[in-house]
Amino acid sequence: MRFCVRCGREVPDEEIIGNHCLECYVKYLTPFKDKPRLEVTVCPKCGAWFYKGEWNHPLEENEVLRRIAMGESKRFLREEVEVLDVSVVKPLHKISASEHGVTLNYQLLIKETNPVNYELEAPVKITYKPCPSCLARAGGSHKALVQVRVEGEVDVEKLAEEVEELIVKAGLASSVTEVETVREGVDVKFEDPVAARKLSSILSRKYGASTTESFRSTRFDAHEGKWRGVVTLSVRIPPIHKGMVVEYQGEVGVVEEVSKGLVKIRILETGEHVQTKVSGYWDGRIKPLPRAHLGGRYVVTSVDKNYVYLLNEETGELREVPVKPGYSHLKAGDEVLLLSIEEKEYLIRESD
Repeated sequence: MRFCVRCGREVPDEEIIGNHCLECYVKYLTPFKDKPRLEVTVCPKCGAWFYKGEWNHPLEENEVLRRIAMGESKRFLREEVEVLDVSVVKPLHKISASEHGVTLNYQLLIKETNPVNYELEAPVKITYKPCPSCLARAGGSHKALVQVRVEGEVDVEKLAEEVEELIVKAGLASSVTEVETVREGVDVKFEDPVAARKLSSILSRKYGASTTESFRSTRFDAHEGKWRGVVTLSVRIPPIHKGMVVEYQGEVGVVEEVSKGLVKIRILETGEHVQTKVSGYWDGRIKPLPRAHLGGRYVVTSVDKNYVYLLNEETGELREVPVKPGYSHLKAGDEVLLLSIEEKEYLIRESD
């Protein structure tokens, strides 16, 4: 047993901290050798915050202060004290005409066995400085460019919306300096080439896109001994969409669904459904058939075991088309397209 030099109380040896009992230690010596002071650098445009040499994604103000207080606590605490957690009791507020402060509660462990809560008000120095991403946006500079293109005709506004949605979902928005719609598709400029490559990978998986990468040097960095420049990723998306008539491995079919890099095709001759990768477009397994083969629009008047009977409501023309296994879903009243491909005729229900 030992006596506390401050209050004279006798306590076990393990509860003596710097010749004080725990209560007197906390009250008079305090767990801090110096009063904590926090320094926060924040981007005024996007809210990103700078800590230990790097910019971090925007967070709620109290969470930023909490994380910095946790990270900086060791240099203010005495040797025998460790921090378990920090919480904000009172948010950022003025403590003088020129200074802000935040009230914090520290959950501490003293000499590995004595848990203590300690509340104090810490001065906070706030510096506002644009982050590199916002500077790049303002100056129009970028380190990587993703060029998203679709073979054939494309609705660039719709494509831009889809690309922007993927960027947000993937958490890449903070690295994007500009999204621009051009006649051929969408250009996305990035401050970080790693983020650009991640977007191209996402587009490849989702759409079966083909990607090529190139590098254009702009200057030589003598300090690091390498060239600096712009990485360009050319991403080409196959023109495969729902309702498109295609040839798949020699069979004529209609695309029923495109999702997650896969395409579902109904073969018109047999009615069979096949599923394959959209990327099959690039090796010729899937070939879009031109609309030049369109023979006209008709209404089904009846179906028997041998023929599908058609009426062209504009011209009054009547047609009889031999029944195929793939027509089992057709019924009177259906509106269909008649396709003529290599001297063969096929029917596609317009609702498909």
